[in-house]
Amino acid sequence: MSDATSADWGDGFTARRALAKSISAIESGGPEALAIEQRALQQPASAHVLGITGPPGAGKSSLISALLPHALDHYGAVAILAVDPSSSLTGGALLGDRVRMDYRLFDQKVFFRSMASRGYQGGIAAATRASVNVLDAAGWPLVIIETLGIGQVELDVMELADRVAVVLNPGWGDSFQANKAGLTEQGDAFVLNKADRPGLENAKILLEQSLQCLPAATPPSVFTTIATDNEGISELWQALAKLMQDAPTAQQNKRRCDAVREGAKTQLLQDFERFLASPAAATPENASSEDAADLLLRFYRQRD
Repeated sequence: MSDATSADWGDGFTARRALAKSISAIESGGPEALAIEQRALQQPASAHVLGITGPPGAGKSSLISALLPHALDHYGAVAILAVDPSSSLTGGALLGDRVRMDYRLFDQKVFFRSMASRGYQGGIAAATRASVNVLDAAGWPLVIIETLGIGQVELDVMELADRVAVVLNPGWGDSFQANKAGLTEQGDAFVLNKADRPGLENAKILLEQSLQCLPAATPPSVFTTIATDNEGISELWQALAKLMQDAPTAQQNKRRCDAVREGAKTQLLQDFERFLASPAAATPENASSEDAADLLLRFYRQRD
């Protein structure tokens, strides 16, 4: 077993390095990634997970930076997983405005990781789920996931987060109909950031009217903020903290069950890929594609 899998994820600088290595191994995939997540799943779920999502340019990174001191006062330590676009050359994360987010100011209380989306279309990286479970097992009480920011399709964060805050801007009402099916139906709280821009009141009215149409008995609240000036941040955090406190434990259990299922699927896929690379997977050259597929599955099921 590698150092990344066997290392202690507890407190301290060495443990933080081991945690970073574990997440790197998860992003690389393969048997080691599966072993790391399985080890993490042996620990009981306890972390709260907050998703921050919304269209590109809404100010999600700035909002997280502004919320961070309040989150630290409440939880004591915070881990942040920020999903970025991938470089077409290296496959790594294009950090964008992450370069302005210097979490070193908070010393050991913050663990920050930028993850490359690597073409994944759900708004989060494929390795995000396993990374959340590792951070949970390592004792981080709050994990914040900042999604890629690709609009309506970034819905997968709902499967990971206990609560989701959707960040929008004034003027968003012009594209409201195109986005509301995805964004408005996933949020537990809505934030109109950059509230000093024109169109704030119109955007708020449109958003609140749409939220009234949702089946929920109590529509989600709408907050206005200027993250760069810390305006409205304290009120927003108080609401988010209350939402996190009231989050059902069933979501934590569902996150763990999903991880077990995905781990089993990964093991089956890896086993099948090994079979395909073996002589036992040879099929007649004159077989049709449909017959060849049936033969492959039959050979796979009958293997020793």
